[in-house]
Amino acid sequence: MDTSQNPKKIRLSALAFACVLLLLVYGPLAGWFETADRFLYDRFASHSPVAALDDAYIISIDAPRATTAEQLETYRRIIEVLERGGVRRIILTRPPEVAATEPLPAWVPDLRNGQSRVYVPLRHRFAPYAARAGVVDFTSDVDGVLRTTKLWQLSDGVMEPALPLAVALDGDDWPANPRMANSDDEVYLARYAPVPRLDANTVLGLSFNSRQLYDATVFVDAEPELVAAAATLPSGQYVTSSEIAAAMLADVEQQRTILSPAWVEAMEWLLPMLLAIVAVLFLPDRNRADILLMTAGMIVLLLLAEALALYVVKVRLDVGRPILIFTGVSALCLWLIGNPRRVTSDAFKKGSDFLAAGRLEPAFAEFRRCPPSDTLAAVMYKLSLAFEEQAKPERAEAVLQWMKQTHGPVKTTGDKAAKNDGMPQRLGRYVIERRIGRGAMGAVYLGKDPRINRPVAIKAIPIAKEFEDEELKEARIRFFREAESAGRLTHPNIITVYDCGEDKGLAYIAMEYVPGIPLKDFTEPKRLLAPKRALELAALTAEGLDYAHNQGVIHRDIKPANLLYNPKEGALKITDFGVARLTDNNRTKTGIVLGTPMYMSPEQLGAENLTGLSDLFSLGVTLYELLTGEVPFKASNIALLMTKITTEDAAPVANRRAGLPPSVDAVLAKALAKRPENRFSCGAEMAIALRNCARIS
Repeated sequence: MDTSQNPKKIRLSALAFACVLLLLVYGPLAGWFETADRFLYDRFASHSPVAALDDAYIISIDAPRATTAEQLETYRRIIEVLERGGVRRIILTRPPEVAATEPLPAWVPDLRNGQSRVYVPLRHRFAPYAARAGVVDFTSDVDGVLRTTKLWQLSDGVMEPALPLAVALDGDDWPANPRMANSDDEVYLARYAPVPRLDANTVLGLSFNSRQLYDATVFVDAEPELVAAAATLPSGQYVTSSEIAAAMLADVEQQRTILSPAWVEAMEWLLPMLLAIVAVLFLPDRNRADILLMTAGMIVLLLLAEALALYVVKVRLDVGRPILIFTGVSALCLWLIGNPRRVTSDAFKKGSDFLAAGRLEPAFAEFRRCPPSDTLAAVMYKLSLAFEEQAKPERAEAVLQWMKQTHGPVKTTGDKAAKNDGMPQRLGRYVIERRIGRGAMGAVYLGKDPRINRPVAIKAIPIAKEFEDEELKEARIRFFREAESAGRLTHPNIITVYDCGEDKGLAYIAMEYVPGIPLKDFTEPKRLLAPKRALELAALTAEGLDYAHNQGVIHRDIKPANLLYNPKEGALKITDFGVARLTDNNRTKTGIVLGTPMYMSPEQLGAENLTGLSDLFSLGVTLYELLTGEVPFKASNIALLMTKITTEDAAPVANRRAGLPPSVDAVLAKALAKRPENRFSCGAEMAIALRNCARIS
């Protein structure tokens, strides 16, 4: 199924997947999301701004071996010192427990009459005599981190405040805060700004001036710092009960308390559903780039919303589930849409196979799935000619009409056909505009097919002048066999051959015109390509050769001059299959053919039967030159050159250019092996090796 053409089917699949995800995130995967949510909250909370409780101290009583009576006596003495010093509030977070069967110390009833206001836990026996009591319940999560506690808790059918909230509510100068009134809200802890600690023995010493604690808030406990830590905060700090109460009281009085109101829970249910609907409605109609952009933007937006809610509004918001829902639906859409390059490549390959097999209608259907490009236009033009050959002019016209609708008319540049330098004005139906080069067997012209107003490259050979009688007959056969073999090749990295013929004593091949720069221009030492780019271009060449070899065609003249590179698009085309001929396994020897000796393989120089591995050797020589600016084998005459190619090993490129990884020499050594069986088994294998080198270069 071509899902890329069925957004409705993708949307239905995305809707079903979103429903399944919703059931999972609020069902079996709920525990996992709680863990992920805690992780996100801890990351944000660890950097949240905090401030210490104003004018506050913690007095620690070191009483690991003291009895309850001794601890109570120490508490009495400290409270007396604090009373004399004019302390405003005394908070006992965990005073010693007094059994119900034992009498209270005589000083306890006097707590209510003291100058300082004393606050104790709600269930303690001191509670009836304190200024106010509150709930002390600091229960950590399953991972041992204290993140949340209730502001109000139900006790004997009555909603009672937490101890820090009770202390704040008892202050005359503390303004009423509606955020503290909701009994369903939870308060979240983040970080603890340390409060100064005083040792009990110091406070009880004769030299201690209690007036320095005037109007201060003092916590008294028997929990030494760190040693008696009651919990761990999201920031990673180990804190005692008094430190937890001090952090909560600071947040409450400074109105920086992080709350989780009841409406947040409703929002955490509603937001995943809304994002699931948004994803289902808008993502299936988008391409992969848009989906990735929208997904990244939504994730950033949700994380930003959580950070703003936490730092500005002081509200705890869980965005883990919405992120997963949107990301999950996005991933499904990406998978269903498929990789456009892969879809295009598969369609192009299928269409090429159908075209080679003469199944023109399936080929037309596959090619229509590909996006417009010069390569596609070239192949479609070949398809229209094939329809004409099958006496189906109406289908040929349909192909041309489709090309005009998708590609539009192509304008060509240049003056009218020139008449100088022996350049013909026309070859067959093609109008010649100018000469653009010379190939191995003749001149190359830029022409135009007037039928569809498309530029073509035309290679022309003065076959009537070069050969006579029987040689002319053989040359003509070889030429059209050459065109036939090249015409079978349909690959993004190979110039497409459209047509061939003979006119005015010139045998010609009309082929795809591709603007580009021959890689020969990048073999000068001062103009060398970056190693990574050279390796990638060599990999593209290897892939094109692999395709040609599988079609039974050997190039026989791979060199930088026959590789066209378009830097703007990063595209490469193998050109001039002018010396290629159809592989004939029945022959015992093919003979030496046209080519450039310094790029030839040992077996090509030895007039042996050639395989595609000969082209891989030539590609190795080409890559060597692209990397170093020199060919690996040079000599003053052909005989010496042949000896070097067949017997000597190439010098490592690492010795000629710094920064190349050792793997490049390993690939070149394999490509330039003297015996074909020691080289890469095919172009595809060599392309993989080259790309592996490019990744580490």
